[in-house]
Amino acid sequence: MNNGNQQPAVTVLVVDDNLDVADALRTRLSRTGGFACLGALPSADDLIAHAERVCPMIVLLDIDMPGKSPFDALAELAERCPASRAVMFTGHVRRELIEKALDNGAWGYVSKNDGEDELISALMKVAAGEFALGPEARRLYDSGI
Repeated sequence: MNNGNQQPAVTVLVVDDNLDVADALRTRLSRTGGFACLGALPSADDLIAHAERVCPMIVLLDIDMPGKSPFDALAELAERCPASRAVMFTGHVRRELIEKALDNGAWGYVSKNDGEDELISALMKVAAGEFALGPEARRLYDSGI
C-alpha cells in the first residue's frame, strides 16, 4: 500500500552479456532508493518473452551481445510492450548507433563511460516520461558527427 510519501519503485530489467556489469547494476539499483531490479538477461534472445511476463518500466539494453540483435529486440519491445521504455547502456557510442536506437524506440542512450550517477539520472528522467541522453551520447548527437 502506498502511504502517499513513497513513490512506487521504478522497475528495471537489465540485458547485458557481461555478468560483472549486470551484477553491479543490480547492486546499484538495489541501493538506490526508488528502483527495483527485476533481474538480468545475458542476451536479447528472451527479452520479449521475459518483458511480457514481468512488465518492467525500464529495460537497460547493451548493444554488443551475442544472439538476437538488440536493435531488433528494441523495435519488438516498443511494439509488444509499449509500457516498457528501453535505455541503451553501452560502451559503443556513435551517432549512427544513437540514431538507430532512437529509430527503433529507445527512450535513452547512456555510455558506460558516463558512470553510474549519469545512468541513474537518465533512468529517473525516462521513468518520468522524458527522453534522456548521457553526456557522451549528447555531445556526439548534438555535434552531428
